[in-house]
Amino acid sequence: MNNLIEFFRKNFHYFLFAVLLVVSLVLLGKSLAYSEYKFARICQSTVGPIQKNWAEMIHRFSLGQENEDLVRQNMALMRERQNMFMEKEDTVLSMMSETDSLHPKSVRLYDYTYAHVIYNTTDQAFNYIIIDKGQRDGICRDMAVTGPKGVVGVVSDVSNNFASIISILHPDSRISAIVSPINQVGTVVWESGDPSVAYLENIPQHLEINIGDSVLTSGYSNIFPKGLLVGTVKEVSVGKNASFLTIKVKLATDFKRLNTVYLIENLYKSELDTLKANFKDE
Repeated sequence: MNNLIEFFRKNFHYFLFAVLLVVSLVLLGKSLAYSEYKFARICQSTVGPIQKNWAEMIHRFSLGQENEDLVRQNMALMRERQNMFMEKEDTVLSMMSETDSLHPKSVRLYDYTYAHVIYNTTDQAFNYIIIDKGQRDGICRDMAVTGPKGVVGVVSDVSNNFASIISILHPDSRISAIVSPINQVGTVVWESGDPSVAYLENIPQHLEINIGDSVLTSGYSNIFPKGLLVGTVKEVSVGKNASFLTIKVKLATDFKRLNTVYLIENLYKSELDTLKANFKDE
């Protein structure tokens, strides 16, 4: 026993050193853990917002690509509508090249493309739209323009990379239309003011027009195919000229939220224009 006590007495400083070393290591470990925790918190507060913004940007890019895909799919469906074709006899079809595999007894009359709006006014007396495609993309004057929900306007001018559109919200806009279900032909015009409302003119007073009736393109011009939605009847009253009704039309297109448009080309427009140029006014 005395030997054991003597051993501890002689080697006390070694034991003390060992104990202090263990305590120091424990304290150092806790200090490093706290430092790592603080560093992690600082990194999180600094890098976190950057990562969040980056993730949002990637998400927006992905959504943008998904939207592009949806636009293309929608356009593909529009191209196959019946009003994009004209019926022909088999003997005539054999001499024409624009026949369609899904419509073997029809000839394609109209074709679609799409563009994005980069400039748009809705609160002016004369409203215009500019899109991000031009002559290099096959855009030309007098192409019909529609949106996802309804008619937008007509291409008025084209440069190499851009094109301007006279929207319905323009006093020079005149769109031949029918009111369904009676199929009476009139003209859609816009008066300065409300960008959500236009008027259907030249509808005789004796006809029965109901609130909610659809107003569609007539197909009588060389620009718009038949049956595109312009809007719905919002209000009917007797006009200043007692022979005709005043019909207020709720436009199908929300011009203040217009981002993507579809452009429609009449593949036989020049041929039809040549024939019409020979008409004589009587």
